Amino acid sequence: MLCVLKPDAYDIRISMSFSKYQFFFLGFLNLCLIKHLAQSQNHTLIFSKDNHFRNCSCSVDIQSCDYNLANLMCNCKNINPPKNKTSYNGDLTIWFSDTSTLGKLVNFTFVHNLKLSLCGASTLPTEYLAILGLRFLRVQAESIQEQSLTITQCNAKDRLCQVPTEPPFHISYLDTSLFNGLPLLKSYSVKNVSSIKEQFPNLPYSSWISATNKSYIVTLIY
Repeated sequence: MLCVLKPDAYDIRISMSFSKYQFFFLGFLNLCLIKHLAQSQNHTLIFSKDNHFRNCSCSVDIQSCDYNLANLMCNCKNINPPKNKTSYNGDLTIWFSDTSTLGKLVNFTFVHNLKLSLCGASTLPTEYLAILGLRFLRVQAESIQEQSLTITQCNAKDRLCQVPTEPPFHISYLDTSLFNGLPLLKSYSVKNVSSIKEQFPNLPYSSWISATNKSYIVTLIY
């Protein structure tokens, strides 16, 4: 009888030991998955405060222009204003109070999903800022409720969504005066533009664009 019981007890101990390690292993995988999902959902917030530019990685939405909450809830650090063109893979939110700050942060920047919030009651002049590869835009200010605009509808098979530097190249020009309280956010696109400098001489232009692209889709946002 004892010879029969001992193997059974040994099997039970092995089973319980295996279940314990399996439990911890599955728990570890769950923690890794949660961390990965949290990181993948983070979005970038950039703002200027007290003569410093702050770059924040946020996992939750922050009320526009709430600087204290952003510093508390997001992972923020001081940065220098970008001198060269910058590319953002995820969502980008920018809080600004003047066109100079906005221009330093978005002019000739690659970004697909962008939100711009004007902090304060400033009246902005008419200036055009170039945004490259823009697909979806949201704007907000004290004088206007949040509005959104889809610039480009794309899917995984769309060439525009695969390589943003291959022709046709999408470039959007944002009229900064739209933050002064215009009733509705609008856009107008022109396809098959061969030369921005010749066809739109009053819009900002960068020489490196013409060196890499021969066909453009130009969108005016106003």
